[in-house]
Amino acid sequence: YYRPGACALAPHILLHHVGTDHNAVNAPRDAGFRQINPSGAVPALELPNGDVLTQCSAILQFIAESAGRADLLGGNDLHDRAEVAKWCAFFTGDFHPAFFPVFVPHRYVSSTDDAVLAGTKKAGQKLVRGGLDLIEAHLSDRDWFVGNALTVADFYSVPMLRWATLIFESGLSDWPGTQAFYDRICAAEATKAAMSIHQIKP
Repeated sequence: YYRPGACALAPHILLHHVGTDHNAVNAPRDAGFRQINPSGAVPALELPNGDVLTQCSAILQFIAESAGRADLLGGNDLHDRAEVAKWCAFFTGDFHPAFFPVFVPHRYVSSTDDAVLAGTKKAGQKLVRGGLDLIEAHLSDRDWFVGNALTVADFYSVPMLRWATLIFESGLSDWPGTQAFYDRICAAEATKAAMSIHQIKP
């Protein structure tokens, strides 16, 4: 279950990358979907036995392991596995929440004043910039987040980097290493396939 451009884009790209057969369903915002995932959020992965997995990091791990692709989780190297887990935790706990004040400022203030809401959005943009600065420092001299090949951390970054291109007039141009990475991963066939289903562009 996905919604166009949301974080569910990451496991959707991974499903295409590993070649796992699946049905992609644009999740409605209704009581019926809340019976599948009580939080109403995406992604949600319904398994053949009826069990439902939620939370992007958990779903990414499940897909990779189910496909026998431990390399996408850092392989046999303890440090690389920890690095993949670290970046996934960063995206879940730090980078993703930084966008919330930009997209839904009314959740963070009691005022409905336009100036207050605009200030809340600006504060969120500052948080996003801080996250992009950290990513840029990491990617400035490497092709992928961990090691020398793709991992689930790379896929997890895609929806959020896309959001950044939407909220900043200059996109990712202030972060050239990040822009180069985003261009590379968006050129991958798996990314193109998932974005096509979501009916979005990089």
